[in-house]
Amino acid sequence: MVRKKDKRKLILLLSVLGVLLVAIVTVAIIKAVNSGSSNGQSESDQTSSTSDTAQKPGTTTEESSEAQGGATQSTSPDTEESPVIDPATVNTIDIEPMDITVSYVKGAGGFEYEVLRTPNGSQYVEFRSPELVGTKCTDDQGAFASILENPSSSEGSTIAKSVTVGDIQYGLSLAAANCTSNAEKLQKYQQSFNDAFSLLKKRD
Repeated sequence: MVRKKDKRKLILLLSVLGVLLVAIVTVAIIKAVNSGSSNGQSESDQTSSTSDTAQKPGTTTEESSEAQGGATQSTSPDTEESPVIDPATVNTIDIEPMDITVSYVKGAGGFEYEVLRTPNGSQYVEFRSPELVGTKCTDDQGAFASILENPSSSEGSTIAKSVTVGDIQYGLSLAAANCTSNAEKLQKYQQSFNDAFSLLKKRD
């Protein structure tokens, strides 16, 4: 009789120990899964903008100040997503003869512009920089980009991006690197205008 009682106590004790062991293992597994799935916070890079100068032929000069702000996203009319642009890194310049305000990302460097007409009579503005003038082409003026008003079908092949404001279409044409003395700098200027081109608007 005594042996049966001892046997029952032993079985009961082993059962309790088994349950405790299962509980401990379960808690350990849950802790391991939770610690493995947690991620640290990622740091966002902060970019600083450099000031640059936009200069019209003549004496008018526009200067931009250095600042930082929140990011916004815009899309071009070709439904192609434009890069996220920090408004503090964008500057604008009024092209009065064409009655438009052109945006560009600051940091490329100083430039000047001139409003001209195509053979079919359409207006366009040509942007130039002395930093890009090369010796490979005759009378090179360092042109890096143009914005055409209502480009013709023949001019359409040179258009990298277009936007329609009201009933007028504007096309951004980027110069080839054939003439420039600094292809890397040319690309920087062109990227500056390309990235912010979708922000083009009528003058206020």
